[in-house]
Amino acid sequence: MNNELLSFDEWLASVDMPDGKRRILQAAVKLFAENGFHATSTATIAKEAGLSDAAMFKHFKNKDALLEAILTPLFDQLMPNFSEQFVTALHNQSTTMNDLIAFIIADRWTFINKNNQVIQILLGEIMSNPAFRQQMVDTLTSRFNEVLTILETRLRADQTTSPNVTSLDLVRLIVGQLATHFMMTYKFHAQLDDATVVANIIQLTQKAIRI
Repeated sequence: MNNELLSFDEWLASVDMPDGKRRILQAAVKLFAENGFHATSTATIAKEAGLSDAAMFKHFKNKDALLEAILTPLFDQLMPNFSEQFVTALHNQSTTMNDLIAFIIADRWTFINKNNQVIQILLGEIMSNPAFRQQMVDTLTSRFNEVLTILETRLRADQTTSPNVTSLDLVRLIVGQLATHFMMTYKFHAQLDDATVVANIIQLTQKAIRI
C-alpha cells in the first residue's frame, strides 16, 4: 500500500478487487453513513451499487461481513499508516504545548473529514456495539502509546499546564471535542467552516489544560 494513502476512498481505489465488489463497498459506505448500519438492507445496497442481490452475496455472505470489510482497512491499513506519520510529525513540531495542540487538532480534523463517511459508521458501531467498542479501545491503546509518551513529556516540560492533566486526559479532551464537532457537522449540519471548528477546539483545549 502507498504510504501516502490516508483515506478510505484512496485505499479503495488502490486495491485490486473486482469492480462489482468495489461498487458494493462504495454503496454500503454511503448508505451506512446516511441511514445507519441496522436501517440499511442488503437489497438497498445492491440497488445503489447497480447490482442484483445475487451479485452482492457473491462477494459478501451477509451484511456483517460487508461492515467488517469497511472497518478492517481503517484499523489494518489507515490507522497504522496514520500512526507512523503522526508520530513523525509530532517529533517535528514546535515544543510549545499551544503549537502542539494546534497541530494535533488541525491534523485530526483533516483526517476525519477525509474519512467522514467511514467515521460516521464507526461512531454508530461504537455507540451500539459494546464488544466492538472495547475492541477499538484495545486496538488504539496498543498503537498510540508512543503518542501518549510524547504528549506526556511535552506536558511536564510546560510550566503553564496543570500538573493534574495527563497525556491521556489531553487525548480524551481532544477526541471528545472532535467527536462533538464532527456530529454537529455531519449529523446536525451545523454551518461552521473547517477553520472555525479547528479554532474553537484549539481554544477550548488550551484553556482546559492550564493552571
